[in-house]
Amino acid sequence: MLKFGIKSAILGSAVYYTIDRGVWKDSDKTAAIYEELEKGASPYVGELKKQIPYELPPLPSNDRISYLFQYNWNCGVKSTFRFLVDLPTHTSNAVTKTYDLISSSLASVETNTSKVEEKAK
Repeated sequence: MLKFGIKSAILGSAVYYTIDRGVWKDSDKTAAIYEELEKGASPYVGELKKQIPYELPPLPSNDRISYLFQYNWNCGVKSTFRFLVDLPTHTSNAVTKTYDLISSSLASVETNTSKVEEKAK
């Protein structure tokens, strides 16, 4: 429970900080915050590049991030509506399979019961 509380506090602080900085208000302000973050992180990234012999990929541009967000959002919306369109079919298939399973189980129980009654006679 303590672990959940700590994670919730960290998440809440992060959300509060982004709202306070104005990340969710205007796209121009968000782009300015991203550029400010990129400028602030670039000296540390330069130091990290010197210490690690691995080439880090460049930060994605605002256009690329916007495109990826829109693409993934649209994929999620399409998948949701595809699920809703197919829901009656899936429901009827599930009901049919459940009915068949229950009826076959009851038939086997009746068969076993009749065999036991015949043996008892």
